[in-house]
Amino acid sequence: MGAWRWFIWLACPLLAQTPSAKAPSAPKAPLDYTGSKACAGCHRAIYDHWVASPMGRSISPASQHLAKASATATVSNEKQRRTFEAFVDQGRLMQAEAGEAFRNVQPVGWAIGSGVNGFSFVVQRGDHLFQAPLSYYSKPNRWELSPGYEYADYGFNRPIAAGCIYCHSGSPNVVPHRSGLFENPPFRELSIGCENCHGPGARHIAQKGARIAIVNPKRLTPDRADEICMNCHQGGDTRILQPGKTERDFRPGMVLNDVVAIFKLPRNRDNPADADLLEHHESMRLSQCFQATQSRANRLSCNSCHNPHAATTDYRQACLGCHTAPLPAAHPNRESDCVSCHMPKRDVQVIAHSALTNHRIVRTPSQPLPAAAFSTAPVVHFNATAQPLPLLTRLKAYGQLSDQQPALLESFEQLLNEARRAHPDDPLVLGTLGRRALRANQIEDAVQYLTRSIERGSVATPTFEDLGEALAKAGRLEEAVTVLRRGIELSPYAASLYKSLALRLIKLQRYPEAKQTLEKYVELFPEDDFIRRLLTQVSGGR
Repeated sequence: MGAWRWFIWLACPLLAQTPSAKAPSAPKAPLDYTGSKACAGCHRAIYDHWVASPMGRSISPASQHLAKASATATVSNEKQRRTFEAFVDQGRLMQAEAGEAFRNVQPVGWAIGSGVNGFSFVVQRGDHLFQAPLSYYSKPNRWELSPGYEYADYGFNRPIAAGCIYCHSGSPNVVPHRSGLFENPPFRELSIGCENCHGPGARHIAQKGARIAIVNPKRLTPDRADEICMNCHQGGDTRILQPGKTERDFRPGMVLNDVVAIFKLPRNRDNPADADLLEHHESMRLSQCFQATQSRANRLSCNSCHNPHAATTDYRQACLGCHTAPLPAAHPNRESDCVSCHMPKRDVQVIAHSALTNHRIVRTPSQPLPAAAFSTAPVVHFNATAQPLPLLTRLKAYGQLSDQQPALLESFEQLLNEARRAHPDDPLVLGTLGRRALRANQIEDAVQYLTRSIERGSVATPTFEDLGEALAKAGRLEEAVTVLRRGIELSPYAASLYKSLALRLIKLQRYPEAKQTLEKYVELFPEDDFIRRLLTQVSGGR
């Protein structure tokens, strides 16, 4: 079981990146999307409000944030022996990371966030986008490490994932199945815009505003309308794209599960998690208000309280639509906004200095979770429909969740064996079978599976790394070098491929090439103290 858990941990990047068909070329801009400015001609008041709203400010050029670093901000991490800086140089926002013998400075391109809790920043390296190590937090009004950087030194090499950027921007030019790779320019529309909720507007404009040619969430069924919001406001424990789909394929009015399946691990009754980060829809479903209105025409939904077109939202009036009886005289806040007590903001445990609204609409803050919050199923398919889940979707889900819940490993292995028979040419299946064979020291099988996975279109970094290792173990070092170089061409910021390539070149006694590889590695990843010291020793000794 321990070996399987190690296998799953290693396989997660492969499961996330490997397409279920030959990897497509970079996508072209959809002709039916026009951008929000095209909507402003007829909907000026709505447009003006939207661009000033938090979602209309979801991402912005870094040049708008120079004042935050007018004086150099310095953040130290004693554990990692690192110093980080945010500063302005020649009119550009910059961030830097410095260690014992290096200083890596990168210009910042964009800020993600509206500022309600803060901003995280994006750097562009070639055609790839990465998160910057420092974020600006609004509550304390200062720079600190980005979420996760207090535990690991990611440098400037934490890719901006497609699943994240599609919810934080209007229309990103993501290259499918490629970690952090974007077209040029990276965004067709920067902030979340009209078409994110209303769908493409070209036909609506061409037909002079015909209602039938545009999606109005208020005219959808509550489920379809809520799924527009759920697409970005319900994370689960993992989200799995359906076979052949990308994040770009979801359009308002569609069944969300046709594009992405959301999975959750069942709660532990002894220690039930009740989180607010990207769990808004589940929290609403668990509220007594939602459950009590299921059979009513005015069923509680996202649109019951949220109107992005309104200058302000009176949440109290939304409550009084059902709660018509006068409040008791002893009620502590008879005239206040109901949500201040019944939907209190709570600190986000995984993001410093941040708070989110509890959408469970509790009577008291300590109100326990209802019975509906608990499930006996090993995995909960949150947005399930009557349609059965494809085998490949289940395989990915169990593969990714097994690291959190080792009890799922046996089911994952069964699914993999089933997929081997049902989908013998799928690159995901082949790559995962290859990794399993490699870990079992079945080298020839591993080489065959992994080679076929790449031939069938896999662009996943772990597949190239695994094939390089398998070929090396088979004594085919020259072929391993060729495979690893090809992997680097596809993923030029994959640190593991450079280290693996250098090792194979050393085995072949091609020392100048190994040194060049390590030099390139240190140029890209200077925060790696071990490789930097190794290169210094090698350079000093030759």
